[in-house]
Amino acid sequence: MRFVEHPQRQQVVGEMHLRRFPRLSLPARVIQLVRMLDGAERATERQALTQCPGVVTIAGQRHMEARWSDTIRMSWEGHSEASTLTLTWTGQGATPLEWALPSDAESARALAWAEALPGRVIRATDLIMVADEATAGPLVASANFSTSHLVSCEVGGGARLWSDFRINADGYGRLILAANGLPPDDLARCVQRLQELGNYRNMALTGLPVAQAGWAQLEQIARNLEDTGRALHQNEQRDDDLLSALSAQSAALLSIASACDFRMSATAAYALIVGDRLAELNVQPIAGFQSLADFTGRRFFPAMRTCRAFTDRLALLSGRAAQFTALLRARVETHIENQNGRLLASMDASARMQLRLQHLVEGLSTVAISYYGLGLLSYPLKAAEKVHPTFSATLALGIATPVVVLTVFGLMGRLRKRLISADDKPAAEGA
Repeated sequence: MRFVEHPQRQQVVGEMHLRRFPRLSLPARVIQLVRMLDGAERATERQALTQCPGVVTIAGQRHMEARWSDTIRMSWEGHSEASTLTLTWTGQGATPLEWALPSDAESARALAWAEALPGRVIRATDLIMVADEATAGPLVASANFSTSHLVSCEVGGGARLWSDFRINADGYGRLILAANGLPPDDLARCVQRLQELGNYRNMALTGLPVAQAGWAQLEQIARNLEDTGRALHQNEQRDDDLLSALSAQSAALLSIASACDFRMSATAAYALIVGDRLAELNVQPIAGFQSLADFTGRRFFPAMRTCRAFTDRLALLSGRAAQFTALLRARVETHIENQNGRLLASMDASARMQLRLQHLVEGLSTVAISYYGLGLLSYPLKAAEKVHPTFSATLALGIATPVVVLTVFGLMGRLRKRLISADDKPAAEGA
């Protein structure tokens, strides 16, 4: 390199060159298997792919091509949760043109190897391509297509397609494509789009059983939420019971979401690809036959709307449960605040009463202390009266009484202020 390359440049550029379909020379036969895999199966599959004879190119971890023999080519592509393996016979290698699976030694060995790979097959197709409709006639007649399900239309700018998209006894679906003069490169792109449409259609439809199974659960949760909302509005149950019910309903919704989120997201993504491939095929109907667009629109798009409606309803119920929980929490918090307010009011009233009692006690204490002080003062005054008969102890006590009372009252006030000042200093230091 004459420059510093970004570490992801090769991956980014390689991504634009994946999913290429080999150039086809007619007649041609394509057998394709699409499998859903888990982690362990994917590792086993990669090990088996390394044992494939004649590996031509390996593009990262997602694409591999090989020439199995002079007449058989193999390509493999890995997806996020699936893989696609394609065996292609072209020219004389595709003959004879019949629906029996290729049975010569090399073809049988390649087909057995492909069918034995790990994973669960979600789509398997046997596609035969010929030059024109006249050549395709005997193949159409021998394919045992269901008349009521037969799809026939022009795709890709002139090629004609026949298929009923059913699974035959050998496990494969049968398709016939007449090129009708379509250039080889255009024909290869048409076949690729046609296969991808079917592959992603089947993978998208795996979300429909999940949505159908989850719909009944959502209906039950919706009824429970309605009952909980009514009880919350009418204040029919204790808050603890309502909170327990809402927690159970929210947990059920989270469980459904956890189980379905990936499948529904993948279904939505696959549905978009199906729509794109259908538009790219430029389907043109043929009078008297169901077109590929009609076949796809009749059941596929309603199924995708069902999945989307399930996702929307799950989100709606989750939001509703969250709103009910927020309302209940607000009500509980309001009750707590009101209770705290009443408690503070009670404490305030108690503090006021204690303050009054304190003032009363201070007054009584002043009287008591003054009384005892005057009692103590009376002894020396009476003694002085004995020494000086002209001195009146009673008169002296009478004069001293207001002085003693005021002095004691003043001292009690100063002591209270000093105590309050001492209590305020730690609070000021803490602030």
